[in-house]
Amino acid sequence: MTGKDARTGVLLALWAFVIWGLSPLFFALVNDVPPMEVVAHRILWSMPVIAVYAMLTGRWQRFLEAGREGRTMLALVAATAFISVNWFVFIFAIQLGQTAQASFGYYIYPILAVLLGAIVFRERITRLQWIAAALCVAGVLLIAAERGTMPWIALIVAVTFAIYGIIRKTIAVGPLVGVLWELTLVSGPLLAYLVYVEGGAFLTDARTALLLAGCSLFTGIPLVMYVEAAKRLQFSTVGVLFYLNPTLQFVSALIMGEVLSLPVLAAFGIIWAGVALYCHDLMRRR
Repeated sequence: MTGKDARTGVLLALWAFVIWGLSPLFFALVNDVPPMEVVAHRILWSMPVIAVYAMLTGRWQRFLEAGREGRTMLALVAATAFISVNWFVFIFAIQLGQTAQASFGYYIYPILAVLLGAIVFRERITRLQWIAAALCVAGVLLIAAERGTMPWIALIVAVTFAIYGIIRKTIAVGPLVGVLWELTLVSGPLLAYLVYVEGGAFLTDARTALLLAGCSLFTGIPLVMYVEAAKRLQFSTVGVLFYLNPTLQFVSALIMGEVLSLPVLAAFGIIWAGVALYCHDLMRRR
């Protein structure tokens, strides 16, 4: 990998995470649209972008081959189920005014992935990673104590994304081919849903239709950027840059006027400390 490739990879990753991180500001514009409809348009308008990119980069044949592999398709169906729940809960959280809690889920996801990796794949966990995980657990418990309930949105976001990652790790297809199949598998039920609601909000006015079609800008395009960045960079580098995404989601929550109590802010501080330890450990072992 050349220095130019690395610089291009970093720029692509940064753009992808900036777009995803600021996406709540866009999705808030369609708060009056049911979450399932937003998810449907986000996916359906993204499919042509991903499909065309797969063709242009010579991955269409692998896409067709994967469709004939029974075990691969079963695993992709399971992965699709978990990532679909993740997409829905993220949009639902924005509409509930809980964007900060959704970002919280993406903060704890990588550390949860480390723990699941140790359980499922017998991967080694370092002392610093254990401390980072303990800090994240402490943050979760602090929020639970302050609110009198567990932060279920954050936990669902983190758990579904982590399990999705574990399943994808076992599938012998590249990230782009896998994502295209996930979009394909879920598109049928989503199209059926839109037919059931007779087009839903998309047919109410031109502005809403344009906004719903624009959801693809925050799905397909940054996903292509992310895939290209992952090809050029070390996995640990992408993992560290990933934290720009939930950080900007948190900033988006503040911009949208979400009020966070001092205990919740303290919990975020504890989690950020855990994240800092986790990132330090990744960079130290490169």
